[in-house]
Amino acid sequence: MKRSTWLLSVVTALGLWGCSSGSSTSPGHYQYPCVTGTSQTLANPQPGQTGVPTTIGQVTIVAMGNGNTLYNTYTQWIVTLTDNTGTPWTGSPLSLVSDPSGPHPYPSDFYYASNLPMLNPGRTYQAFLSQPNASCTPVSLGQFST
Repeated sequence: MKRSTWLLSVVTALGLWGCSSGSSTSPGHYQYPCVTGTSQTLANPQPGQTGVPTTIGQVTIVAMGNGNTLYNTYTQWIVTLTDNTGTPWTGSPLSLVSDPSGPHPYPSDFYYASNLPMLNPGRTYQAFLSQPNASCTPVSLGQFST
């Protein structure tokens, strides 16, 4: 009887330790993904594009439709970049833009832009859509290279 009580205590302790080790509130380690309520991707530059000018000045994304969280809260979202050296780049809050010559991957396309500082040449940038005032994991948008 004593052995089973000890075993139950060990299993319970390990179970609780496993549950608590998965959550973290430190910056960059969030518990859930940011939810836009739609699909989105890079529009300009396009995913995988190379030779992007360092003076591009803004990143444009395209999202499906306007009946979603992203459309209703777009000024609360920004595009962030991380280059292949680990350097972060922060864009301005999103604004609605027109992009008639941009890609049209969805039945109903809505375009948003985030202004960025000058980029460095010869780098690969991973783009994310994030909410600066939320504790959620940014949404990956794709990558491009200068």
